[in-house]
Amino acid sequence: MFRCSEVAERASLLIDGELGLWPRLNIRLHLAMCRGCRAFVEQMRITRDLAVLAGAAEDPLPSAEIQAALARRRIQSGRPS
Repeated sequence: MFRCSEVAERASLLIDGELGLWPRLNIRLHLAMCRGCRAFVEQMRITRDLAVLAGAAEDPLPSAEIQAALARRRIQSGRPS
C-alpha cells in the first residue's frame, strides 16, 4: 500500500486513468483508509473538471459584467484602461 506522499505524487495519473492495475489498486486501498487523501484526490478531480469546463467555453472573453468591474477597478487605482 502507498504512503500519503506516494498517493499525492500519483493522484493526477489516477484521475487521468494512466496508472496500471497494481498501482491503481494500491491507491484505492489507501484511499479507502485515508480521509485526507480521499479529500485531496476529490479536490484534484473537481479542479480538473472545472479546468475542462473553462477550456470548453465558447467565448474566452470575460463577460461584460466582469469587464466593467475590471474597468472600475483600473479607474479607482488610477491606471489607464
